[in-house]
Amino acid sequence: MIKKTEIEIMEQWKTSYTNPLVSMCCITFNHEKFIAQALDSMLTQETDFPFEIIIRDDCSTDGTRNIIQEYTEKFPHIVTTIFETENQYSKGINPFIPAYEKAKGKYVTILEGDDYWRDKLKLQKQADFLENNSEYVLSYHNSIIVDEDDNLISEKKNPSPADYTEEAMLCGEVLILTNTVMFRKVDNVTAEQLNGVLNADTVLWHLLGHYGKSKYQKEITNAAYRTHSGGVWSNLNEFEQFLKSLQIRKHLRYLLKDNARLSKKITNKIYYHFADWLYKSFVAKDFELFKNVFQTLREEKEVNKVLVFLLLPKVFLKKIKSTFLGK
Repeated sequence: MIKKTEIEIMEQWKTSYTNPLVSMCCITFNHEKFIAQALDSMLTQETDFPFEIIIRDDCSTDGTRNIIQEYTEKFPHIVTTIFETENQYSKGINPFIPAYEKAKGKYVTILEGDDYWRDKLKLQKQADFLENNSEYVLSYHNSIIVDEDDNLISEKKNPSPADYTEEAMLCGEVLILTNTVMFRKVDNVTAEQLNGVLNADTVLWHLLGHYGKSKYQKEITNAAYRTHSGGVWSNLNEFEQFLKSLQIRKHLRYLLKDNARLSKKITNKIYYHFADWLYKSFVAKDFELFKNVFQTLREEKEVNKVLVFLLLPKVFLKKIKSTFLGK
């Protein structure tokens, strides 16, 4: 735990803690080993505006809750907690929404309890940008990847960060890391939209796309994304990852059902998704995966099978080009 007191933190602020500009939503479950580092990286933020931290613990079974309570006692005017008495994620409840609903800030950030920030001016830089650029709904940056013991795995997690248009966000054509974002608090981000979807961040970017563009701020020091055995996505086998990726594309198409042009664009992405996985599994000689993907394709009544197979040469050429360019 940081040595700085709550009074020392709030001395930087120009206005009262009762009116935070930024709400930091910390989502945690069984992060006993990491949660203190995550909270310290939030509390050491240097800003001229007030912020709040909302921690939602989804009924951890280790010592996570005890650590959170220590922070709550030391920073009672900054830290707010939501302690679930029964695990909600197992019921399909999105872990972010309860914290989001409680947030009072104009802007929101997300940090899971096993990640942490590495730039003490992150909040100030992002809030300044959004305050001065009303056409943008979201700001983000990059992350390094570390293991359970903070050993560096990769200098960056997002290989090709970019600014994104509203349409790119609406169609899920973005790669944005949740632990790097700051976005405007808007009304259409609800439990109804996010519950039951594994790739809920893609839906979140879609919902925010109704309000503006996103900006990549390369001047912010990369945050830290932690990979470990408890990761949700990494614990899925390849076919499960294929199905979850398919699910999110179908969900986006449903959300865009009243926009014929964008709905068709998503449909084409679903076709390409099948072609890409058929090609990938065949080249890898993973015939069990190929069989499962092919069987799923057969069962999808709304998918044009002919168009999927016509896309295979395009997938092949894209893979060749990617290999040639070293990407």
